[in-house]
Amino acid sequence: MKQSQLLLCSLLFATQVLQAQVGKWSISQIGLPRYQYTGLLPVVAVDKDGKDAMLPDDPYFLLGNYKMTLFTHASGIYQLMTGERAWARLNASKQLNYGWNDASLEINGKKSNNKILLTGLQSIAADTGKVQKIFGAGTARYQYQLQDGITLQRTISVKPSEKINTGNPSFVVTVEVTNKGKKLQSFTYNERMLVNYVVVGTQFNDPLQRPLLYHAAMKPAANQSFVLADLFYEQNKFLHLPGKNERYVYDLAPPPVFMYAGNKAAGIDRSVVNADNDTLAAAVAFTLKPNETKQFHIVIGWLDKQHFTGVQQQVDDVLNNASVDNTVEGLFAKQWKKKLPDFSSGQDEVIKQEMLWNAHMVEASATYNDYYKETFIPQGTVYAYHFGDNISNRDHLQAALPACYTNPPLAKSSIRYVIAHSEADGEIKRGNAGFGYTPSSLYKESDEQLFFFNTIAEYLLITNDYDFLNEQVAYYPAGDSKKDAVLNILKKYFIFLRDDVGTGIAGLVKILHSDWSDSFFHEYTPDKYSHNAVSHLNSVMVLAIFPKLEAALKNAKNPEATAFINALEDYRSNIEKAYMQDFGDRKFSARAYLSNQLKFGLETVCLEPQGYLLQIPTLANKRRQEIYDYVKSKNFTPEQIGFRIREKPLWKGKPDGEDGAIWYSLQYPVLLGVATFDKAEARRMLKAFSFDSYAKKYPQYWVGQWTAPDDLNSTLSTRAGLYSFWEPDIRRAFQGYCSHPHTWPLFCYFKLMEAK
Repeated sequence: MKQSQLLLCSLLFATQVLQAQVGKWSISQIGLPRYQYTGLLPVVAVDKDGKDAMLPDDPYFLLGNYKMTLFTHASGIYQLMTGERAWARLNASKQLNYGWNDASLEINGKKSNNKILLTGLQSIAADTGKVQKIFGAGTARYQYQLQDGITLQRTISVKPSEKINTGNPSFVVTVEVTNKGKKLQSFTYNERMLVNYVVVGTQFNDPLQRPLLYHAAMKPAANQSFVLADLFYEQNKFLHLPGKNERYVYDLAPPPVFMYAGNKAAGIDRSVVNADNDTLAAAVAFTLKPNETKQFHIVIGWLDKQHFTGVQQQVDDVLNNASVDNTVEGLFAKQWKKKLPDFSSGQDEVIKQEMLWNAHMVEASATYNDYYKETFIPQGTVYAYHFGDNISNRDHLQAALPACYTNPPLAKSSIRYVIAHSEADGEIKRGNAGFGYTPSSLYKESDEQLFFFNTIAEYLLITNDYDFLNEQVAYYPAGDSKKDAVLNILKKYFIFLRDDVGTGIAGLVKILHSDWSDSFFHEYTPDKYSHNAVSHLNSVMVLAIFPKLEAALKNAKNPEATAFINALEDYRSNIEKAYMQDFGDRKFSARAYLSNQLKFGLETVCLEPQGYLLQIPTLANKRRQEIYDYVKSKNFTPEQIGFRIREKPLWKGKPDGEDGAIWYSLQYPVLLGVATFDKAEARRMLKAFSFDSYAKKYPQYWVGQWTAPDDLNSTLSTRAGLYSFWEPDIRRAFQGYCSHPHTWPLFCYFKLMEAK
């Protein structure tokens, strides 16, 4: 065969491999969703031009509870994270956004001493024929087929939080080894984890140049059942350090980390935990007769001094009610089943499966913040897990929407968390980093109050918890303990929107430095335009959201709300007159006016305002249908997984991000708008936007099949279906577990069920 033919055959074979599905879904015996990853390790994928797709090498799955975040990779590597004081990795690797741990099994024979590395991209875990990797609610399971009939199952389990602001920040590694051979075998299992505390916002700095250097003092138990790594810091540059419980950009009270292997379990010859410099190391030795299985547990976590007096008490708590006799679904499958909603009455199996998966993500990602004393659902992805920032509060408010149905106390805590970022005049800070630290900035958002009104209106209407309006809640800075009633805070938010944000061109709501997007000021300075620039997105949000808020306040029957309701109605009426006069008989909303000469979205359809436009209750259904049909023809064609943000780019750069990508937080409001006049079409949209739909379109890419960042490229980009990032090393960017791809579809699902 000629060389050219050989090359062609090789390319065709490679294409077939790369186009193969990277895994498959199933429902467990107890009724929980799980995903089996079957793809290559390290990941190999190319874009439509045959170039490296730059996906992260080692796919990851989120486990966690309100006190702990754990990312488990397909290779068996894990990232143990805390967001309680500051976002930090407790076992940070030299590689960005990665952890350092390993596990191995020594098989001891008369003539050999075989040590099999079980975790990592260079380990047996990369052999798809020998290792199965299955991830589900609160669990990650790795099944190894080893030599001489030896099988090993390594299961990681995380216990859900039972109550708001609580949880056990420990995970359990359960190891089961079976000897299916014909002779007695002896083994030593080793589990090691590096203790390297790195505040996420400093991970980009040279380790020796970070402002604070964290070290671990190893404190072993007398009986060798555990080692406690007590973390402390060393000042590495001139700083004026506050008290550990004062707002600060860095963490001055890192938590102690531990590894526990207990005393000897039944049939175990030796079980010890030691410290090798900065590495915790457990070693468990045992023997197996033919057809014999033995099981043991290793517990790893950080010590929660607020709730547990010591390691043993925390370990006892995490193992309480664990299903040690059936580890296939993890130790806490029953608890997760009880924690998550019941979707058994749904008709579409794919949608039911994904909604359960999304509901798990809400609970697993929700994080208790020790400064604000509340639990919220982080935006995640590059914000929290890559940069260590809890931004933006508009994202946290959107993430709380489905919790109004699935876990009202969590939604309520998330709302209080945002209030705690509020100034007494009604301004809402963008977010925080470190320990309750809000950086100073000239950046001024115009829409935080609108997103707050949307979420609290939904919360009140869904839960009927109207007493919440009378609750005293702390506002910014939380440490000062200044409080006010929620109803009064709402009034301040409205006054800030009406008078501080104000109106500009054509009587529409101003944009200031940003509404949902700040992309207009990538090209044009807000110093020149923000005094009069307006946002059509903000304006239609007023018209779509205020009727819900007014209805909720009327339902509350609170006499203190009467004048407030009248003011809301008057304001909405004025905005509606101004907007409708500007809108005229057009088939889509404009996007923004920076000046009377600089107007955007008059000829090019921009998706941002269209979803809320379709939700305006006074808009006739015939008009809604006409708008939707036109927007769909411009922004969904020829897309298959969602609406792109632009019919065509507005700017001179690449057609991605805010100028060409598919954004989850924009397309689901369109779905809600369509649901007001065509519920069948809205249900079709829910299916089209699903992870299942993405997997059918892009089977070779793992990002998008069980999680996603905040946006993915549309067909306008050469990297369609992939993520774009402003930093050069996209492969190392944290590309998954943004809240929007999980929380928005879950909220829409409940809305569609409500509409039946």
